[in-house]
Amino acid sequence: MHDFDAPVVAVPARNEEALLPRLVAALSRQTATRRLGRPLRVVLVLNNIEDGSRRVVRAAARRAANLHMTVVDVEFPPGRAHVGSARRLALDIAARQAPHGVVMTTDADAVPADDWVEENLRAIRAGAHIVGGRIVGDPEEERRLGRGFLHRARAHARYQALCDELASLLDPIGHDPWPRHHDHTGASIAVRADVYRAVGGMDPLPFREDLAFVSKARAAGFRLRHAPEVSVTVSARTIGRARGGMADCLRNWMRQETQGVPLLLESPEAVEGRLRLRRAIRDLDGLEPYAACRRLRQWGLAPAGGARQPRQFSACELIERFAADDPDAQGTVAAASAIATLERRIAELRGLADAA
Repeated sequence: MHDFDAPVVAVPARNEEALLPRLVAALSRQTATRRLGRPLRVVLVLNNIEDGSRRVVRAAARRAANLHMTVVDVEFPPGRAHVGSARRLALDIAARQAPHGVVMTTDADAVPADDWVEENLRAIRAGAHIVGGRIVGDPEEERRLGRGFLHRARAHARYQALCDELASLLDPIGHDPWPRHHDHTGASIAVRADVYRAVGGMDPLPFREDLAFVSKARAAGFRLRHAPEVSVTVSARTIGRARGGMADCLRNWMRQETQGVPLLLESPEAVEGRLRLRRAIRDLDGLEPYAACRRLRQWGLAPAGGARQPRQFSACELIERFAADDPDAQGTVAAASAIATLERRIAELRGLADAA
């Protein structure tokens, strides 16, 4: 039995006195609360804070009568004082509050769209186990970073959108159809509580705990939907709280722009090769296990379970092991050339599809 209309939002926060009131206000505006007819439950974990976050959260919560907030103030030891520990704790508490429902997570510097909860629930009810929301940088903050930064940001966004479109043509997935996006980060993830428990929850990693969780769930065969209707705006700040997060990325773009470093993107050929490998692995599902294992060895891949246990073969697991997206993929092709190449390739593929 599932109660997908019993969502709980989990948020980790560290020294976010300035931005937490904005998040609480956004959660209080959620359209889902009117349809659900009860307050939206929010679990906020304050992790090793040194500012006035407690005070501003209490004040903001008093103004938000349609939120039921659980605030946990925790002091993790130095080796565990990071976002992975805090998000894990927040999600664990949320999953206990809604054992048959849906848990969602976002960041303390985020502003979810007013229909964020509602659209996440819509995607879950449509069959998704996990929903990744589209992440948008605060436009005013991005403009203040200058034209050079905007050029880089737009080129990266355009290329990623083209990669997503190419994926929909070369490796179409029924539960994640086009149009879609590529984001499934901690700023916007929704997951069924039973799925969260089934994969052992979110591992408390010091960074990229969100990506690791989604990869683990996909490897287990759970369905991820990149719903374009689910949207969150995040701060375009260059000093963040999590190592390897968006702030580090933006700061690196700013440094490259100042130093005149050319904007290079992952090779379109590498992107296409990865997508074709994914589709080939997926197409093995209908083969007899020994034949599938032989095919994998021909590609230089080690099948799960080895030669003596071919029935342990899992396409989803192998895709995450051998053909997952690489967030650190080296840029080797000039942005304009990479974008033009993908645009031509997509036009060719769409032309072939239309001709057929």
